Amino acid sequence: MKKLIFLLFLQIGFSQSPSILFENANTSYIEGNYQDAINDYKQIIDNGLESSELYFNLGNCYYKLNKVAESNFYYEKALTLSPNDKEVFNNLSFAKNLRIDLIEDLPQTQIKNKIDFITSTFSDRVWAYISIGSIISFFILSLLYLFSYKSSIKRFYFSLSLISFLFSIFFSLILWSNNEKKENISTGIIFAKELPVFSEPNIDDEIFILHEGTKVELIETLTGWQKIRLSNGAEGWVAEGKIEKL
Repeated sequence: MKKLIFLLFLQIGFSQSPSILFENANTSYIEGNYQDAINDYKQIIDNGLESSELYFNLGNCYYKLNKVAESNFYYEKALTLSPNDKEVFNNLSFAKNLRIDLIEDLPQTQIKNKIDFITSTFSDRVWAYISIGSIISFFILSLLYLFSYKSSIKRFYFSLSLISFLFSIFFSLILWSNNEKKENISTGIIFAKELPVFSEPNIDDEIFILHEGTKVELIETLTGWQKIRLSNGAEGWVAEGKIEKL
Protein backbone atom coordinates (compact mmCIF):
# COMPACT_ATOMS: atom_id res chain seq x y z
CA MET A 1 0.00 0.00 0.00
CA LYS A 2 1.36 3.38 -0.89
CA LYS A 3 1.38 6.25 1.55
CA LEU A 4 -1.54 8.65 1.90
CA ILE A 5 -2.14 11.25 -0.81
CA PHE A 6 -2.42 14.80 0.52
CA LEU A 7 -5.12 16.91 -1.11
CA LEU A 8 -3.46 20.31 -1.08
CA PHE A 9 -6.14 21.80 -3.30
CA LEU A 10 -8.65 21.53 -0.47
CA GLN A 11 -6.73 24.22 1.36
CA ILE A 12 -7.37 26.71 -1.41
CA GLY A 13 -10.73 28.02 -2.46
CA PHE A 14 -12.83 26.37 0.24
CA SER A 15 -13.88 27.31 3.74
CA GLN A 16 -11.58 26.59 6.65
CA SER A 17 -13.63 23.67 7.92
CA PRO A 18 -12.86 21.16 5.11
CA SER A 19 -9.19 22.12 5.22
CA ILE A 20 -8.98 21.54 8.97
CA LEU A 21 -10.90 18.28 8.67
CA PHE A 22 -8.51 17.08 6.01
CA GLU A 23 -5.43 17.96 8.03
CA ASN A 24 -6.93 16.18 11.03
CA ALA A 25 -7.69 13.14 8.87
CA ASN A 26 -4.14 13.09 7.51
CA THR A 27 -2.72 13.24 11.03
CA SER A 28 -5.05 10.50 12.25
CA TYR A 29 -4.06 8.27 9.33
CA ILE A 30 -0.33 8.74 9.95
CA GLU A 31 -0.83 7.98 13.66
CA GLY A 32 -2.78 4.83 12.82
CA ASN A 33 -6.12 6.18 14.04
CA TYR A 34 -7.91 5.03 10.90
CA GLN A 35 -11.48 5.30 12.20
CA ASP A 36 -10.89 8.93 13.23
CA ALA A 37 -9.48 9.60 9.76
CA ILE A 38 -12.55 8.00 8.19
CA ASN A 39 -14.88 10.18 10.24
CA ASP A 40 -13.11 13.36 9.12
CA TYR A 41 -12.91 12.32 5.45
CA LYS A 42 -16.63 11.54 5.46
CA GLN A 43 -17.40 14.94 6.93
CA ILE A 44 -15.57 16.48 3.97
CA ILE A 45 -17.79 14.47 1.62
CA ASP A 46 -20.84 15.61 3.59
CA ASN A 47 -19.75 19.19 2.81
CA GLY A 48 -20.25 18.43 -0.88
CA LEU A 49 -16.63 17.82 -1.87
CA GLU A 50 -15.39 14.77 -3.73
CA SER A 51 -12.29 13.71 -5.61
CA SER A 52 -10.46 10.57 -6.61
CA GLU A 53 -7.80 11.28 -3.97
CA LEU A 54 -10.37 11.65 -1.20
CA TYR A 55 -12.03 8.34 -2.06
CA PHE A 56 -8.60 6.75 -2.42
CA ASN A 57 -7.66 7.84 1.11
CA LEU A 58 -10.92 6.43 2.46
CA GLY A 59 -10.20 3.17 0.68
CA ASN A 60 -6.75 3.08 2.30
CA CYS A 61 -8.24 3.60 5.76
CA TYR A 62 -10.79 0.83 5.34
CA TYR A 63 -8.14 -1.47 3.88
CA LYS A 64 -6.00 -0.94 6.98
CA LEU A 65 -9.04 -1.94 9.06
CA ASN A 66 -9.62 -5.03 6.87
CA LYS A 67 -13.04 -3.73 5.84
CA VAL A 68 -13.63 -5.65 2.64
CA ALA A 69 -16.79 -3.98 1.34
CA GLU A 70 -15.83 -0.43 2.25
CA SER A 71 -12.30 -0.59 0.83
CA ASN A 72 -13.54 -2.03 -2.48
CA PHE A 73 -16.35 0.52 -2.60
CA TYR A 74 -14.15 3.60 -2.19
CA TYR A 75 -11.36 2.34 -4.45
CA GLU A 76 -14.00 1.72 -7.14
CA LYS A 77 -15.32 5.27 -6.69
CA ALA A 78 -11.77 6.63 -6.91
CA LEU A 79 -11.14 4.65 -10.09
CA THR A 80 -14.34 6.02 -11.65
CA LEU A 81 -13.01 9.56 -11.26
CA SER A 82 -9.42 8.66 -12.24
CA PRO A 83 -9.60 5.61 -14.53
CA ASN A 84 -5.93 5.97 -15.51
CA ASP A 85 -4.52 6.07 -11.98
CA LYS A 86 -2.27 3.03 -11.59
CA GLU A 87 -1.98 3.44 -7.81
CA VAL A 88 -5.74 3.35 -7.39
CA PHE A 89 -5.94 0.34 -9.70
CA ASN A 90 -3.20 -1.48 -7.78
CA ASN A 91 -4.77 -0.80 -4.39
CA LEU A 92 -8.15 -1.94 -5.72
CA SER A 93 -6.44 -5.18 -6.75
CA PHE A 94 -5.20 -5.61 -3.17
CA ALA A 95 -8.71 -4.98 -1.84
CA LYS A 96 -10.19 -7.50 -4.28
CA ASN A 97 -7.88 -10.13 -2.81
CA LEU A 98 -9.76 -9.74 0.48
CA ARG A 99 -12.99 -10.91 -1.14
CA ILE A 100 -14.28 -14.45 -0.79
CA ASP A 101 -16.01 -14.61 -4.17
CA LEU A 102 -13.73 -15.33 -7.12
CA ILE A 103 -15.67 -14.46 -10.26
CA GLU A 104 -14.16 -14.59 -13.72
CA ASP A 105 -15.29 -12.02 -16.26
CA LEU A 106 -16.96 -13.13 -19.45
CA PRO A 107 -14.50 -13.14 -22.37
CA GLN A 108 -14.83 -10.14 -24.67
CA THR A 109 -13.88 -9.60 -28.29
CA GLN A 110 -10.70 -7.71 -29.13
CA ILE A 111 -12.76 -4.88 -30.62
CA LYS A 112 -14.80 -4.55 -27.40
CA ASN A 113 -11.61 -4.57 -25.32
CA LYS A 114 -10.08 -1.84 -27.47
CA ILE A 115 -13.24 0.29 -27.28
CA ASP A 116 -13.39 -0.09 -23.50
CA PHE A 117 -9.69 0.77 -23.25
CA ILE A 118 -10.16 3.97 -25.27
CA THR A 119 -13.32 5.13 -23.49
CA SER A 120 -11.81 4.51 -20.05
CA THR A 121 -8.52 6.27 -20.78
CA PHE A 122 -9.78 9.51 -19.20
CA SER A 123 -12.56 10.54 -16.86
CA ASP A 124 -15.76 12.01 -18.32
CA ARG A 125 -14.66 15.48 -17.26
CA VAL A 126 -11.42 15.19 -19.24
CA TRP A 127 -13.26 13.82 -22.28
CA ALA A 128 -15.64 16.79 -22.05
CA TYR A 129 -12.71 19.24 -22.00
CA ILE A 130 -11.10 17.49 -24.97
CA SER A 131 -14.38 17.53 -26.90
CA ILE A 132 -14.98 21.22 -26.19
CA GLY A 133 -11.38 22.02 -27.15
CA SER A 134 -11.83 20.22 -30.47
CA ILE A 135 -15.04 22.13 -31.21
CA ILE A 136 -13.39 25.46 -30.39
CA SER A 137 -10.42 24.53 -32.60
CA PHE A 138 -12.81 23.71 -35.43
CA PHE A 139 -14.49 27.12 -35.25
CA ILE A 140 -11.19 29.00 -34.99
CA LEU A 141 -9.70 27.13 -37.94
CA SER A 142 -12.90 27.66 -39.93
CA LEU A 143 -12.66 31.41 -39.35
CA LEU A 144 -9.02 31.40 -40.39
CA TYR A 145 -10.02 29.53 -43.53
CA LEU A 146 -12.75 32.05 -44.34
CA PHE A 147 -10.51 35.08 -43.85
CA SER A 148 -7.46 33.69 -45.64
CA TYR A 149 -6.68 34.91 -49.16
CA LYS A 150 -4.01 32.56 -50.44
CA SER A 151 -5.40 29.31 -51.79
CA SER A 152 -2.57 27.26 -50.30
CA ILE A 153 -3.24 28.67 -46.82
CA LYS A 154 -6.99 28.19 -47.26
CA ARG A 155 -6.43 24.53 -48.13
CA PHE A 156 -4.20 24.17 -45.08
CA TYR A 157 -6.79 25.64 -42.69
CA PHE A 158 -9.59 23.71 -44.37
CA SER A 159 -7.75 20.43 -43.81
CA LEU A 160 -7.06 21.26 -40.17
CA SER A 161 -10.65 22.37 -39.56
CA LEU A 162 -11.94 19.14 -41.10
CA ILE A 163 -9.64 17.09 -38.86
CA SER A 164 -10.78 19.09 -35.81
CA PHE A 165 -14.40 18.53 -36.79
CA LEU A 166 -13.90 14.78 -37.08
CA PHE A 167 -12.05 14.67 -33.76
CA SER A 168 -14.82 16.67 -32.06
CA ILE A 169 -17.38 14.12 -33.29
CA PHE A 170 -15.17 11.23 -32.14
CA PHE A 171 -14.59 12.67 -28.66
CA SER A 172 -18.27 13.62 -28.30
CA LEU A 173 -19.27 10.06 -29.16
CA ILE A 174 -16.93 8.74 -26.46
CA LEU A 175 -18.48 11.11 -23.91
CA TRP A 176 -21.98 10.15 -25.03
CA SER A 177 -21.10 6.44 -24.81
CA ASN A 178 -19.77 6.83 -21.27
CA ASN A 179 -22.87 8.76 -20.19
CA GLU A 180 -25.11 6.10 -21.73
CA LYS A 181 -23.29 3.42 -19.75
CA LYS A 182 -23.76 5.36 -16.52
CA GLU A 183 -27.46 5.92 -17.18
CA ASN A 184 -28.22 2.39 -18.32
CA ILE A 185 -25.74 0.36 -16.27
CA SER A 186 -25.73 0.73 -12.49
CA THR A 187 -23.20 -1.11 -10.36
CA GLY A 188 -22.75 -1.58 -6.66
CA ILE A 189 -20.75 -3.31 -3.95
CA ILE A 190 -22.25 -5.92 -1.63
CA PHE A 191 -22.01 -4.79 2.01
CA ALA A 192 -23.68 -7.80 3.63
CA LYS A 193 -21.35 -10.45 5.05
CA GLU A 194 -23.35 -13.07 3.18
CA LEU A 195 -26.02 -12.43 0.58
CA PRO A 196 -28.19 -15.31 -0.68
CA VAL A 197 -29.14 -15.06 -4.35
CA PHE A 198 -32.47 -16.44 -5.53
CA SER A 199 -33.78 -17.36 -8.97
CA GLU A 200 -36.99 -15.38 -8.33
CA PRO A 201 -37.87 -12.47 -6.02
CA ASN A 202 -38.79 -14.82 -3.16
CA ILE A 203 -36.91 -17.00 -0.68
CA ASP A 204 -38.02 -20.35 -2.11
CA ASP A 205 -35.21 -21.06 -4.54
CA GLU A 206 -31.69 -20.10 -3.44
CA ILE A 207 -29.15 -20.62 -6.23
CA PHE A 208 -25.90 -19.37 -4.69
CA ILE A 209 -24.45 -17.08 -2.02
CA LEU A 210 -22.35 -13.95 -2.50
CA HIS A 211 -20.18 -12.18 0.06
CA GLU A 212 -19.11 -8.67 1.00
CA GLY A 213 -16.98 -6.67 -1.41
CA THR A 214 -18.25 -8.33 -4.59
CA LYS A 215 -19.16 -5.93 -7.39
CA VAL A 216 -22.47 -6.51 -9.15
CA GLU A 217 -24.56 -4.89 -11.85
CA LEU A 218 -27.98 -3.67 -10.71
CA ILE A 219 -30.55 -4.63 -13.32
CA GLU A 220 -34.00 -4.22 -11.80
CA THR A 221 -35.71 -3.26 -8.56
CA LEU A 222 -38.90 -4.83 -7.26
CA THR A 223 -40.49 -4.13 -3.89
CA GLY A 224 -37.97 -5.44 -1.38
CA TRP A 225 -35.81 -7.08 -4.05
CA GLN A 226 -33.04 -6.26 -6.52
CA LYS A 227 -32.08 -8.22 -9.60
CA ILE A 228 -28.32 -8.41 -10.09
CA ARG A 229 -25.87 -9.66 -12.69
CA LEU A 230 -22.29 -10.80 -12.05
CA SER A 231 -19.35 -10.20 -14.37
CA ASN A 232 -19.53 -13.87 -15.41
CA GLY A 233 -23.11 -13.39 -16.63
CA ALA A 234 -24.89 -15.11 -13.71
CA GLU A 235 -28.11 -13.39 -12.61
CA GLY A 236 -30.42 -13.58 -9.63
CA TRP A 237 -32.49 -11.73 -7.05
CA VAL A 238 -31.27 -10.46 -3.67
CA ALA A 239 -32.86 -8.67 -0.75
CA GLU A 240 -32.91 -4.91 -1.23
CA GLY A 241 -30.70 -2.70 0.95
CA LYS A 242 -27.65 -4.99 0.99
CA ILE A 243 -25.80 -3.29 -1.87
CA GLU A 244 -24.28 0.21 -1.98
CA LYS A 245 -24.63 1.80 -5.40
CA LEU A 246 -21.43 3.20 -6.89
